[in-house]
Amino acid sequence: AKAQKIIKQQERAEGFASYRDNPIGWGRDILGESYTDDQVRVAESVRDNVVTIARSATDVGKSYVASRVAAWFYSVYPDAQVFMTAAPPIENLKTILWGELMEIVRKKPTVFSGSRLRALSIARHSKSFVKGVSIPITGSSEEREAKFSGKHAPHLLFIIDEGDAVPDEVYKGIEGCMSSGADEVGGDMVRLLIMFNPRAKIGPVWEKEYNREANIIQLSAFDHPNVLTGTNVIPGTVSQ
Repeated sequence: AKAQKIIKQQERAEGFASYRDNPIGWGRDILGESYTDDQVRVAESVRDNVVTIARSATDVGKSYVASRVAAWFYSVYPDAQVFMTAAPPIENLKTILWGELMEIVRKKPTVFSGSRLRALSIARHSKSFVKGVSIPITGSSEEREAKFSGKHAPHLLFIIDEGDAVPDEVYKGIEGCMSSGADEVGGDMVRLLIMFNPRAKIGPVWEKEYNREANIIQLSAFDHPNVLTGTNVIPGTVSQ
């Protein structure tokens, strides 16, 4: 029975295979949503680039689109593993990034049909899941690095929110996972999405920008539909 359940889950993911090159199409068709131009650029950058950095103003929907990217990746690849984290405290992860993912579960439960939902975990089986990973504020840097090390899957996605406040050792752990399959080589596909509100030219995210180690997307408040039109096109986001 367990094997049959796994097969059905894999068949469901394979049914979304036509959307593997179309994360926005998946969101529009499966979730019934629309996206800003900047959100489209973020999603398509994750599809096309190993590392994407989303530099963002506040309240322009970066966590919203990141959660949709996570759901898309998990849905279209039956062997996907997705790890989501955010700078401490853990409420940043639970209420914002993971909270957006739970909104998908609430609105479109069939997207995760057959998957088991637990605290900070959605899993179709032990080797395919979306997990929220907290960053300890106590313990050694080696312990924090180890928490993000040793991840491997044919399709692997890391999403980091508030990336400028994430400790260096977290990036070291993730980079170790990515070094074994930096792109679609030997069947492996590894992606990293880092989101942050730029404040200072310092830290690992800024270094990645400076060294051109990522595709950089700018989510500007001035380009948001609410600001451009002067009306509340997208409730709960930035306004004029």
